Amino acid sequence: MENCSLDQWYDPAKKFEWKGHSIRYKEHQAEDETLLLIHGFPTASYDWCKIWKPLTERFSLIAPDMIGFGYSDKPYNFPYSIMKQANMILDLLSNKGVTSFHILAHDYGDTVAQEILARTNYDPKFDV
Repeated sequence: MENCSLDQWYDPAKKFEWKGHSIRYKEHQAEDETLLLIHGFPTASYDWCKIWKPLTERFSLIAPDMIGFGYSDKPYNFPYSIMKQANMILDLLSNKGVTSFHILAHDYGDTVAQEILARTNYDPKFDV
């Protein structure tokens, strides 16, 4: 198992501007298939710290901090919902040009993943 501090995790993290909000995400790019990692409640992408390195051996990885969590913005008057989280994640993937991906999720992230799967199941742009 890999140990890492919050600084080690977030120093190389990237930012995605989404509807006026800053979304932080961790990424590993490789020639392999993409794995989207969706964290639970009330945590953040840091959930994946201890398994990140082994996953990089097989996948390109994208692990966002959903809006309201981790190092992403936490707007006060935002209509937080599963649908909005799915919107943000799909917009991030589209922004990165990712159309084919696997999903690993837990807790709250499972419900967001179900919403993403429901939407992408009938969208020829995505292969999930």
